[in-house]
Amino acid sequence: MNIRTRTYITIAFSFILIASVLILSQDTIDSNFSKTALITFLIIFTFIVYYAYTFNISHNILKLHLKEAQAGEKRQENLQKQLLKHNQNLENEISIKNRELHTKRYTNILTSLPNRSRLLEESTIIKFNKMALLNIDNFKALNDIYGEEVGNVILKITAVFLQKKIENKNLLLYHIGGDEFAIVAKEDNKLTQEIFIAMIETILQEYKDENFSYRGDKLNLMMSSGIAFSGRKKMLAYADMALKNAKKRNIHLSIFEHEKELEKLHQEDIDSHQNLINALDNDNIISYFQPIVPIKDLSKPIKYESLVRIEQDNGNIIQPINFLDVARTNRIYDKITKAVLINTLAVASKHLIPCSLNISFSDIENELTMQMFFTTLENYKHNDLITIELLETEDFTNYETVYNFCVKVHNHGLKIALDDFGSGYSNFTHILNLPLDYIKIDASLISNIDKDKNSRLMVETIVELAHKLDVETIAEFVSSQEILDVIKEIGIDYAQGFHIGKPERIENLLSA
Repeated sequence: MNIRTRTYITIAFSFILIASVLILSQDTIDSNFSKTALITFLIIFTFIVYYAYTFNISHNILKLHLKEAQAGEKRQENLQKQLLKHNQNLENEISIKNRELHTKRYTNILTSLPNRSRLLEESTIIKFNKMALLNIDNFKALNDIYGEEVGNVILKITAVFLQKKIENKNLLLYHIGGDEFAIVAKEDNKLTQEIFIAMIETILQEYKDENFSYRGDKLNLMMSSGIAFSGRKKMLAYADMALKNAKKRNIHLSIFEHEKELEKLHQEDIDSHQNLINALDNDNIISYFQPIVPIKDLSKPIKYESLVRIEQDNGNIIQPINFLDVARTNRIYDKITKAVLINTLAVASKHLIPCSLNISFSDIENELTMQMFFTTLENYKHNDLITIELLETEDFTNYETVYNFCVKVHNHGLKIALDDFGSGYSNFTHILNLPLDYIKIDASLISNIDKDKNSRLMVETIVELAHKLDVETIAEFVSSQEILDVIKEIGIDYAQGFHIGKPERIENLLSA
């Protein structure tokens, strides 16, 4: 209540009090009329004071509401300003995130080159008429031997090298993933096919001759290439086919010839599938055996790895590279596994020799294959002669399934070997967590161990770790006496490779 209001009330009540005293005093006022007039006046005056009072209160309340409304408007303006600022910041942040997502989606983070997604999207917009797919030879082995850091350095220096080689030639360069790059020409490019091929050949040769090095170590790098001139949206697939053909034929460059190549590849798949079906129907899935020889403790017996082949009616032998992929594509790989298992058990029983056979992760995941596998072992009397070699160790996605398989295999009296050890970092997890009896050291480490100090250092580390875990070691790809001498010196337990013995029929090996 403010001062003005309190003053009004004080005056009103004072006046009423005085008037009341006068009215009640008979000696002062003796006229009835005067009393009535005075009372009427007092009542009217009281109403006037009351009205003034209530009006004043209403006026004050109105002013208060007006102030509150003005303050509310002020706050609203401030909130709107803050909201506009926040909205602008949010839009800027969204814009930045969109650019980041676009960069991640369409750019290789390591080399900052456009990636596979960018190439595929642009192939639907831009008319490409020439494409060379380039792949660093033996990059996986280099990455395993020198480490991921050096592998990343190789990719970066390769990207810089290729960028320099295509400068001012109206060509596009993509890093489409891993160790693969693509050089692409648009339709308006003036290079002829012959000049484009010659340019790629020059790039491959100069890449081989370049003195790449990292921290004082020379890096001997080479690339292979597949070239395609047709297909537009399928050009990448065609270039990839040509690259695979170059790798298969061990040449540095291959060119995809559209109709001829498609027809050839299609016919090869048809022929391989038919050969496989005929072999399964006629029990022509056979096993060749490659010796695994003890080199540390010569009192131990020679082992033999069972390697699948197809024997045709004319006596020709078909290598697994020509039919295993077809078997997987046509979902009959499990039938090959069954045939190899039966062949291997038969040889081990007949000659009482230790044998090993390969089991892949896809086999382990296949319930029917596993049921067949363990049912067959139940009726076999020489399980102690059999070793299971685990393949595709980088594909182990369900570790519990693999572990349970290994335990069950051990319970049946068989042994477990881990194939291609050293080809990936996850192998070191496997040796620590799986119940292994042997590890087979990958060819990428053994094939150059007599010349490469890094390979030797890694193999020495693997052997030391394995022996501490009571796991025996087998060196694959022993192709020379020099390699054999080195692995003996390191302390590897067994050797396998063409210098030791090539895959043959078991009868030929035992009679030698």
